[in-house]
Amino acid sequence: MKPENRIQWLRRVLFVKVVLTLFAWGLPALLGPMALLAVLKLPIPSDPIYLRLFGGACTAFGVAYWFAYRDPVRNVAIIQAGLVDNGLITLVILILVLTGRVTSAFLALSGLLTGLFFLLFLLLMPRPEQM
Repeated sequence: MKPENRIQWLRRVLFVKVVLTLFAWGLPALLGPMALLAVLKLPIPSDPIYLRLFGGACTAFGVAYWFAYRDPVRNVAIIQAGLVDNGLITLVILILVLTGRVTSAFLALSGLLTGLFFLLFLLLMPRPEQM
C-alpha cells in the first residue's frame, strides 16, 4: 500500500477511534448516570471514583487521538501509546473472558474493538521514512 493511502486509512481509523473513545467509553464513564451502566450490564462499583477516573483518562485519550487524526505523522507517539493502550485492554478483557468473568456483551464487544484498533494501528502506523 502506498504511504499516502496508509495515512488516509489511518486517519479514518483514528476518526472512528475518537468517536468511540469519547462517546462510548470516556464521557459515559466520566459523566453518565449509574443507570446507564446497569442497562449495559456492566458491574456497578459501590464507590464510582475509579470509574470516573477511567472516564477522565479515556476522554483525555480521545482528545489525544483527535490530534493524531489531524496529523498522524507528526503525532505518531500518540498512535504508539494507543497501540500499547489497546493491546493491554484487549489482553485484560481476553483474560477475563477466558476466566468467565465477563458477563456484559458491551465489555466483550469493547475487547474485540480494542483488539481491532491494536491491529490497525500496528499495520497503519507511519514508518520512519514517512516522517
